[in-house]
Amino acid sequence: MFKKIFYLVVITCFIFVIVGLFLPSDVHLERSIGINRPPSTVFALLNGFSTFSAWSPWSQRDPDTVFSYSGPLFGAGAHMSWRGDPRLVGSGWQEITASEPFSSIRLKLELDQVGTAYPYFQLQPIGPGVTLTWGFDMNLVENQEFLTGILMKYFGLFFDSWIGTDFEQGLVRFKAFAESLPAGDFSDIDVAIVDVEPLDILYVTMGGRESAGGIAAGLEAAYREISALMTAQSIQNRAQPMAITRAWDEENYEFEAAIPIPPVAVELTGRVRAGKSPAGRAVRMVHRGPYESMPASYGKLAAYMAVHGIKEGRISWEHYISDPAKTPPGEAITHIYFLIEDPAQEQP
Repeated sequence: MFKKIFYLVVITCFIFVIVGLFLPSDVHLERSIGINRPPSTVFALLNGFSTFSAWSPWSQRDPDTVFSYSGPLFGAGAHMSWRGDPRLVGSGWQEITASEPFSSIRLKLELDQVGTAYPYFQLQPIGPGVTLTWGFDMNLVENQEFLTGILMKYFGLFFDSWIGTDFEQGLVRFKAFAESLPAGDFSDIDVAIVDVEPLDILYVTMGGRESAGGIAAGLEAAYREISALMTAQSIQNRAQPMAITRAWDEENYEFEAAIPIPPVAVELTGRVRAGKSPAGRAVRMVHRGPYESMPASYGKLAAYMAVHGIKEGRISWEHYISDPAKTPPGEAITHIYFLIEDPAQEQP
């Protein structure tokens, strides 16, 4: 009886190994979902790990998981590692290896006690939105011992149902997260994170409750008053005019119409005051075109800042780089600035 059991075990093990030799060594799976946001939004959210925990299907399984980050915030080299309960999320790391703006992102994933895998995201524009595909490739026997590789091949038969379900849940969560953000397409904007130095300025403060037309007329009158003072005292402007927003809501505002000047003595008259322009870490967008088209640029910049987690500070301003007397409206250049609440933000 013992011999029969022994031979049965040996034969079973032999069949197990022989069948395992012919099982696929590679695993491939992917899931897709439609997202009602531009490719620029979807790409920016996936091209780094700062928002990963907001939509990851594994983020709620073990609240005590410890995450760490290194490398750049966005793009190739961005690296995230984690260590959690081995029964829930285990430990490992993943790193972005390549990213093609608005179309694809590739990663390398190292799972302790499992092996190396290669996830990817592909974006296909569909109307105003995008179809997002989340895929996964893995060689089950790479760097594995013989018997471990055979076992991994058997596990590979269930990968599509196990990991595929997680991918489906993650995509649903990602869709909800992405669609909670502003919908502006910022793929064509010229934006950077800069350190702004203060300038000496002469300015006139404006405030109250005005229509857009009233604000424009008020700025024009303020610039005339400042220019008249500068002409009377032979003061040259150091740069083109600025409009600094100190406060803004649906009913009230506080602006400063300002002109940068050299550091010279000034005898102040009327409403004109002397001071400094805003300074510090700021996001700067270059607007090209007439002033009337600037609301669309503000919308795109708002979407860019929201997607990249840049918190708007208390002050924003416009710097009119082009001389309106010499530049056609369609060629005018205006720099739009927002101070950043968190100066630790880096260039995406």
